[in-house]
Formats: sequence, structure tokens, C-alpha cells
Amino acid sequence: MGAVAGRRKLGLFESGRAQNPTDSDWTSVYSYYTNDKLSGDGCWGMVTNIYGSTAICGDYIPVDPENKHYVLTASVKTIATNYLGNNGSGHMGFAAYDVNKTFISHNQAFSTDNTTLSRAASPGDTKIYITNATTGMQNAMNSATAHIRSLNFYFTGSPYPTVGGYTRYNMYASVVQNSITQTGSGDWEITFTSGLPNWGYTFAVGTPVGRSYAGGSYNYALGAPVYPTDWTTYVSGVMHGYVNGAPSSGANFRDGTKFIRWLNLRNYNYRTQNQGDSANYLLDNIQLLELPTSAKATRMNGATHLHRRARRLR
Repeated sequence: MGAVAGRRKLGLFESGRAQNPTDSDWTSVYSYYTNDKLSGDGCWGMVTNIYGSTAICGDYIPVDPENKHYVLTASVKTIATNYLGNNGSGHMGFAAYDVNKTFISHNQAFSTDNTTLSRAASPGDTKIYITNATTGMQNAMNSATAHIRSLNFYFTGSPYPTVGGYTRYNMYASVVQNSITQTGSGDWEITFTSGLPNWGYTFAVGTPVGRSYAGGSYNYALGAPVYPTDWTTYVSGVMHGYVNGAPSSGANFRDGTKFIRWLNLRNYNYRTQNQGDSANYLLDNIQLLELPTSAKATRMNGATHLHRRARRLR
């Protein structure tokens, strides 16, 4: 697999191999490091005591998941173990953003057990009525975990009309536990902890509504490995299209994704080991590659190998 650098880039990230050591998006979470590197004049170092915190950096990279294919890759190396002898570790991937560069939370990106309002509602109402409730809907609304008791709405004419997909019109962790009950009319009543917002749309009979829940905060395309002490490269599978009607925390794109940024949960695997020095590690060649649509991938020995060269990226 290869890519030809265009301008100062390798792949689509401006500073993924530390081409610009003063890039504030990167230096705010990593340090420019020259004692060891995989390519170029330097690399990025996680060389301070950090125990599991989130790093989001890099420019907003535009993506077109409906029409193009992508691969994310990064190289990493532990240079100092933590005080208990454990290597650096943690999730690597990307944060997803919509066309307005607004972060897409996991619960906003999908819904399931979709139904419709059986009765009209108004902003400020603390109850809604839905046409039917699957076992999944009932179990979720009765869950002891608040973030599972979440509902998404899809209004005709809104920016988010696709049922089961991305919407910012949601009542997140807002359903009163065990409040879902079937009425004498056969529909189902659900009670909220606060009134419905005024989103500028009418809660008419027939408005689609479905359950959602929070899972992975980001897309962990490269997994959550423990980083070896030799330079090791991690490669995602080929990413294409949106995930609709289901959560997306892996390599695939959340519905509505138009931009991504690099994501690393620093030393996350051993985050509770915080009574001494944390592990230190280096990152280099962080790349998002755009592939021809004919690219194929096979998985061998836990790594993805591409059969075609990535096109020149400018």
C-alpha cells in the first residue's frame, strides 16, 4: 500500500507525520519529537503523564462516504512504560462531524424500533404517545441505564428526515424509567423528565420516532491496542458508506458524517494506573487514504492489506 505526498501532506492529514511542528491542532495534545521517527524530520510524542484522556486533533478532513472509499492508518511505538511496566495503549480512530462541523454523537447518528406518534404533541409536553412498541422499545424505556432511555425524532422538511439515521432532534436520557405503558386505546404512553423542546417543527400524528442510545463516543477504526516497543502500523479496513439504523463505533462512518478528525484515547487501557508516571509513546504517518472504488481488502494475520495503490492525493 502506498500514497504519494501532495504539497506537504501524506494522505489527507496536513500534519499527520509532523510536517508542521508548530501546528497548534496537534501540539495541543502531542509534542513535536525528533529523537526517534519513522519518516520525515520528526513525529508526534505523547511524552507527558496522561492517564486515559481524549485527544482530538488535526484539521477537519472532508469525506464523501457515499461515493468514495477510505483507509485510516497510523504507526505507533512505546518509548517508556508506565510505573507498573505497562506499555502505552488506547483507542485510535476518528471523531465524526456533520456538514456544519458539528460533532455527531453516537446517539444522534441512528435509531431503531422506529414507530410514529399516534397523537399530536406540543413543545413543553412531558408525555408522548406512539403507535406501537416493540419488545426492544419497551426494554429500553424500562432500562435502569439512563442513556438507553433516549428517543430520536424525524420531522418532514427538517435537515434530518431519514428515519433511522442522523438527527439532532433527540430526547437524550430523558425518559422516566418504567414510564412506557399501553393505553386503553392500544397506543403507548411515554413520560419525559422534561418538556419537549421547540425545534421549530410540529409534533404531528405520524411523526417518526425511534429509540437510540449512547455507546462508543467516537469511531475506533484502529481499535484499542497496547502499543509495542517497535514501530507498528495499524490499518483499518476499507471504509465506505453510512451506517443507518444501527450504532457505529468502529471503522464505518456514522450517518451524516462530512468531516473527520484524528482521535486517540491516550493511555486508556491502563487509565486507572495513575499513581505514578504514565507510559510515553510516539505516533507517525497518521494517514487517511482515499482509494479508487475498485480497491479491495483482505484481512491477514489481523492486519488489512490493500491490493491496489491509493491514488495521488493533493
